[in-house]
Amino acid sequence: MRNLLIMLSIAALGALTWSPSAALARPSLSDTPVTVTGTVTALKYAPRGEIDGFYLDNGTEVRFPKHWGGAVTQAIAVGAPVRVEGRQRIGRRGDAHVKAQVITNLNTNARIVIEAVVDISGQIANHTYSRSGRIDGFILSTGDEVRTPPHLAATIANTLPVGAAVQVVGVRKTGKYGEEYIKPDTITNRTTGAVLIIP
Repeated sequence: MRNLLIMLSIAALGALTWSPSAALARPSLSDTPVTVTGTVTALKYAPRGEIDGFYLDNGTEVRFPKHWGGAVTQAIAVGAPVRVEGRQRIGRRGDAHVKAQVITNLNTNARIVIEAVVDISGQIANHTYSRSGRIDGFILSTGDEVRTPPHLAATIANTLPVGAAVQVVGVRKTGKYGEEYIKPDTITNRTTGAVLIIP
């Protein structure tokens, strides 16, 4: 009986270790800045029907958050020549696409800024917290909100205390409810020189 339980435990651990879903849990991402131009050939739709991207005549797939669909389609339409500034990304299934930051209609010069690159300095006025009580960012003395992953809560608390002078480099984003915040790439404590790279 004891041997049977041991064998079952080993089999269960093996199944967890080799689970196909575990292999797909983290996408392989390439986050290279790119600028592409082309003509919009078709819109891309999310599973519930929201517009969350489009395709160019050169084969490029462009993606953006679905709550931006209305603003983007007011500025561009199928057949419009566009310039897209963004980040080249590779998804979980090896699908290459451009995550749009700025989209410009080259006929009308209409410009949609989805993410603006920022380099801002200030002091940490206070931390912000997730529903579970972990630090998930901070408010700068400039009034800007900086959001960080909750798993970095302890690191933020130890290296970026309230009152610290910091430099934040990242992108300014607009949430689905119209709220603006900064998603940082790096945060530097200007007193200690410590640089926190946000994955």
